[in-house]
Amino acid sequence: GRTRNTYRSAIVAFCNWCVETGRLEKSPLENLSKADERTQPHRVRRALTEEEVGRLLTAARLRPIADLGRETMSTGKKRNPNVPHSRGGWKFVPLTWETLHEAHARGLTKLEAKPRRREELELLGEARALRYLLMVTTGLRKSEASSLTVEQLHIDAPKPFAELLAKDEKAGRGAKLPLRGDVVDEIRAYLDAWEAFHGQRPERGFYAFSGHSDLIRIFNLDLAAAGIAKTDERGRTVDLHCLRHTFGTHLAMAGVAPRTAMAAMRHSSIQLTMNVYTDPTLLDVAGAITELPKFSISKQASHHDCASYCDDGQ
Repeated sequence: GRTRNTYRSAIVAFCNWCVETGRLEKSPLENLSKADERTQPHRVRRALTEEEVGRLLTAARLRPIADLGRETMSTGKKRNPNVPHSRGGWKFVPLTWETLHEAHARGLTKLEAKPRRREELELLGEARALRYLLMVTTGLRKSEASSLTVEQLHIDAPKPFAELLAKDEKAGRGAKLPLRGDVVDEIRAYLDAWEAFHGQRPERGFYAFSGHSDLIRIFNLDLAAAGIAKTDERGRTVDLHCLRHTFGTHLAMAGVAPRTAMAAMRHSSIQLTMNVYTDPTLLDVAGAITELPKFSISKQASHHDCASYCDDGQ
């Protein structure tokens, strides 16, 4: 519905311009009604809890090696001789949070004679986890995170920041996103590991998070390995953009002022920050209520306090 209304606005504006410039006597679309956007609601996302973020980062880091240690199960089907490399009657068991660490240990065993391959997979896992960590602590969108090169990560500056170029930012303004100290340490450790593996520092223009062309599929597999349901009982979904929702929600949970949160999210509207990118189910409403003053309706106190208040001439 929203897409149809966007197209409608464009064509109606064009027809109105044709009338104003004498190209049409009357707009043929002046009675074209809008579509009801409520009949086709947009995807409802949810924010991740702190514990879920921790599991996601762990799964992303371990899964490249854990994939090698997955167990197999029978499918009950026979191998098709006409299909090259057919697995026949078996398949790999999907990873879960309960089996992730055991599969990782089996994967390490298989790689004992291949130290170079082990280092490569460990580096791949670190890159995935670091990408998620950067998105959930800065509010970067998927495409924005993909655009970052190593020179845009100013980790040695007095106040470290990630530089987002105007051509890569959704609003087209560019931005400098502050980086927390622990995130800077993770970035530095990753770049050191990359240098140790390749024998040189990444060259200028090297994309810090390259090699993730199918990131949506990878993210969904990481979710499953972390034991996080793709859709919850209320029909809300978890996708890559939920990391930005998680960033905004945890800013609110930390008591960050709405105007500051708006600047951190790079929004032009405070309503967008508070109503769309803040998950109310994670906010501690009960805890906020306990912070209110302790009002009293005691009859004894009310009469005495009122009399004292009036005696003061007020």
